[in-house]
Amino acid sequence: MIREIIELEGPNPYGRRLEFYEEGKVLGYINYSLIYDRMELDNIYVDESRRKEGIGKKLLGYLVAVAIDSHVINITLEVRVSNEIARNLYKQFGFREVALRRFYYGDEDGILMEKQVM
Repeated sequence: MIREIIELEGPNPYGRRLEFYEEGKVLGYINYSLIYDRMELDNIYVDESRRKEGIGKKLLGYLVAVAIDSHVINITLEVRVSNEIARNLYKQFGFREVALRRFYYGDEDGILMEKQVM
């Protein structure tokens, strides 16, 4: 079983993507922005049939390594208040909840989370 993470650049000069492959199939990805000395996690996805296998943890761990290599000060993200699974994953990687964003998702509040890197 061949597993790998590929880093891609998008048309946006700040946009980046990490893709988790197994046997040539994308099972998960992270879209993020690298803007000078800060990083913003825009989206993380893992194929529903492959959740709870550690793919999200591998992607997030790789993202943190990229942040360290890029001398990033912090990583920020927004997450739905109701998404306890994601919030707990981020907390495992040292993210902390720093602000509530009222109606960020239209019908639901978002939580701004941040991880200090440097």
